[in-house]
Amino acid sequence: MDSLQHDYYFYRIIYHYVENKGYRILDQKRNEVWLEDDEAKPRRILRVVRVDIDWANWLRRDVESAVKQFELVRRQLRLSQIVGENIYVSLYPPVDSWEEIQKPYDDAKNKKTTVYPSLVVRHGQIEERHSRPLLLPVVQDKESVEELELAIAQLKQAILKITKQKEKQERSLFLYGKPILTYVFLLMIAAMFLVLENNGGSTSILTLIEYGAKYNPLIIEGEWWRFVSAMFLHIGFLHLIMNSLALFYLGSAVERMYGTGRFLFIYFIAGIFGSVASFAFNEQVAAGASGAIFGCFGALLYFGTIHKKLFFRTMGKSVLMILALNLLFGLVVPMVDNGAHIGGLVGGFFAAAVVQLPSQKKSYKQFTTFLVTILTIAILVWYGINNDQKTPSALLSLQIGQEYLQQEEVEKAYPFLQRAVEDGADMPEATFLLAYAEATFANYETAKELLLETIDRREDFHEAHYNLALVYLELDQPEEALASVERAIMLQQDEELYLDLKERISAN
Repeated sequence: MDSLQHDYYFYRIIYHYVENKGYRILDQKRNEVWLEDDEAKPRRILRVVRVDIDWANWLRRDVESAVKQFELVRRQLRLSQIVGENIYVSLYPPVDSWEEIQKPYDDAKNKKTTVYPSLVVRHGQIEERHSRPLLLPVVQDKESVEELELAIAQLKQAILKITKQKEKQERSLFLYGKPILTYVFLLMIAAMFLVLENNGGSTSILTLIEYGAKYNPLIIEGEWWRFVSAMFLHIGFLHLIMNSLALFYLGSAVERMYGTGRFLFIYFIAGIFGSVASFAFNEQVAAGASGAIFGCFGALLYFGTIHKKLFFRTMGKSVLMILALNLLFGLVVPMVDNGAHIGGLVGGFFAAAVVQLPSQKKSYKQFTTFLVTILTIAILVWYGINNDQKTPSALLSLQIGQEYLQQEEVEKAYPFLQRAVEDGADMPEATFLLAYAEATFANYETAKELLLETIDRREDFHEAHYNLALVYLELDQPEEALASVERAIMLQQDEELYLDLKERISAN
């Protein structure tokens, strides 16, 4: 009967902490339950054990073993520090001396885990507590075995019900909607990639511009729709695959948490925010869903501000680590458009704050945040129009000019090549291609100077030596032409064009 009374009290303790104190069950065995108070700082972990203790040696060994278990729990939960309560519910105290066991125990390695052992002994209405004071429930003993057995069964059922309700509530926060729109976006992105590949290639700057990539000069001329269209274009297969995978996982998670309608708003606001930020700070042609994807990160961070404990208990630290790695990657790799990434992140957070989570009540803060979002976009657009210190566009001008030359549209290529040289493109290819255009327009003296500058930058540029030989011939300077073509042959011995030109010059 007394043992059954202690069983009953054991389950009353569990019920008390779960129902009244809001503790969460971490693990549950027949006579041992682990509980967590995720609101306490540092985090508080309870281990409640129903055991009848005979000797202090057993208690000492179990306490020392439990300290290691508490430390393992701390690592599994990725906590910097925890305070543990090791509560033993026993019919009697040990028959020998056990006072030295009442001290708090620390993990020997890093001192991040402190455990307080407590022994709870019940004699009728008498409750003895040792070591650290505990807030335990006061209950009336039952009068019969049948009454105790029924009470214990009811407590078990109540604890199970509370636990399942909490799990259901938490799970519902992650499963509000279905990722329908995420799959639609993935199909649209794949379709546009095929369109690009069949009409000049997804790595062609001119093709990207033609189909709606972010290109500042045309945006300034009024093609504002590029802020949206750029979200569905990708530059190369690797770019497509990486963004599609990120969208599949992040987009699915956000759409499930927020629902399809809210996700639509978050995705487009974040994507537009990213495009506008790229417009404000970067003159390169840009495309991709990166801004919208980073907006999904922003939406997850907003979730974390509303459900902090659940966020860090589930996905929080992983989300923050992946986000930090992506931002660091953007800082290290020059070609990454950090403006679009950071802009999308901020835009996604703002958009999530506007629509809020399905479980949140409507608030005036939504309207305020919406105004801030629109105002920020407007400021970025204004800054983009007036910012003359954007990331230098010499490389972009060179790329566009080169593509026009490949299409034999020299007149269209010329202003871009000229701009690349004027903007200080630190590449011999810039002066080389401009020299080709000048020679096409019969500006041979200018072409000669540009080719000499090219060779001065890179002595082994054999194509430049060959073109210089052609220019010298047009200027009626055969000796200089012969010297230039011989230098080209020295650098590229098996090139038939060079050999034919030398033979032709020598014949004359």
